[in-house]
Amino acid sequence: MGSFKQLIERWFANRSPLTDRIRLTNRNIYIVPSRAGWLLVGVLLIMLLTGINYQNSLIFGLCFWVGSVFAIVIWHTWRNLASLEVSIGGEVAGFVGDSVLVPTQFKGLDERLHHSIEAAWRPAEAYSMFDILPNETTAHSILLKGLNRGWNRTPKMEVRTQYPLGILTAWSVIRLTHPVLGYPQPIFGIAPNQKDSDGDDDQDVVQDISSRHSGSDFYSLKPYVEGDSLRKVDWKRYAKTEELVTKEFITPPSSNDCLDFNSFSGLDFETKLSVMSGWVLEWSEQQRVFGMSLPGVDIEPDQGSVHKFDCLRALALYSEGG
Repeated sequence: MGSFKQLIERWFANRSPLTDRIRLTNRNIYIVPSRAGWLLVGVLLIMLLTGINYQNSLIFGLCFWVGSVFAIVIWHTWRNLASLEVSIGGEVAGFVGDSVLVPTQFKGLDERLHHSIEAAWRPAEAYSMFDILPNETTAHSILLKGLNRGWNRTPKMEVRTQYPLGILTAWSVIRLTHPVLGYPQPIFGIAPNQKDSDGDDDQDVVQDISSRHSGSDFYSLKPYVEGDSLRKVDWKRYAKTEELVTKEFITPPSSNDCLDFNSFSGLDFETKLSVMSGWVLEWSEQQRVFGMSLPGVDIEPDQGSVHKFDCLRALALYSEGG
């Protein structure tokens, strides 16, 4: 049984090789009756047996007419999926355990409108449905669940349609070679361990660096959002304009703002990376200038979105032992 399953999988793999772009043709499109289609087939068989038993021409005519419609729908259902080109565009990344939307491009290579196209990653729980215009590319994001840290290869994608009558399902299994990067799932609230003033390595003094680096220089005003600290509300402005705004602060650059992998003692390898991921997000949100140090990897102090993703990428791809 196992060898037969492997034989079937190899047969499917030969018809849908790993690629970054694939066109759907008669080589990789399969068609079977849907549940409603199997029910219709059963009804047709009953009608045929009834017509034979009673020698009723009206039943024969109705049976053959419905059978002809069924045969014609096979062609239309297959044609609705044929001549589509599927690819993935842009770098995709997310956090471990989260779901990410993978931007997938569907292009119609002919003059027909492709109706009710459905797509999902296997194993499929829910399909996304959309139409594809003639000779145009339709960008559609398909939900991918369960990332691991580091590079993830996209699973098999199933593209299908039941247009026009829903009695047949034309489907294709696509294997796209597009990597998805998994960042460590952030953990917040764990501060690095600091040596005491006497330099004793055995005694750790845990400091709340979130409050220590909360920022002291005024940066800008923003509309008040529920949950903002009332201490940062500009009450003078509220007294004049009755408009609630919150003061934003930033911290001037400091040579001490460096995330050091070795400063998080007592944690396992993956937890250290997750804690550092949390601080990267928090300090980036505060627009801080900071650096990061991993054994064998050093990132110079900087700030901004590019720096944040450089740090997250380094954490995602870092392996134990460097």
